[in-house]
Parts: sequence; structure tokens; C-alpha cells
Amino acid sequence: MKPSRTALGLDASVHYSEVVLRLDPDQLCTLVTDGVIEATSPKGELYGFERTRAISNKSANTIAEAAREFGQQDDITVLTLSQAAA
Repeated sequence: MKPSRTALGLDASVHYSEVVLRLDPDQLCTLVTDGVIEATSPKGELYGFERTRAISNKSANTIAEAAREFGQQDDITVLTLSQAAA
């Protein structure tokens, strides 16, 4: 099966690959949309993967705000997942 490049939820007939992620209680998984990575400064510089990686342990709000302040033009979604302690 060829991986889809269709945005999630736009076409009910598209099949997406699945990934199982197991987090320890002290681990986080942060997901961002391209609105963070492609935020562009007034000089034309992209926020990029390195800056995003450097703040990936911050709160979702902090990451979104950093992209907005850098020069975000697109919509932003940031989702941080953690496992609750038993």
C-alpha cells in the first residue's frame, strides 16, 4: 500500500499507516503541523526542524507561541502526549 499524502480526515477512502508508540511516564510525544516548522521570519528564514526539536519538550502553547512570534502565517496545531502515572 502506498502511503497517503492526503490530509487526515479529508477522504474516508484513504488508508493511513499506523504507528504504535509506548511512552514511559517520564516521556513526552509532541506532534506539530507544518505551521510551526514553516513559520517564516520577516527575513525569509524558516523556523525549521532544528528550532522545533530544541523546544519540543516545552508545552504545546509555548511551541505554538514561539512559531507565532517567529512569523507564523499558517494554522498551527501542537499536541503533546504523555502517559499518566498509574
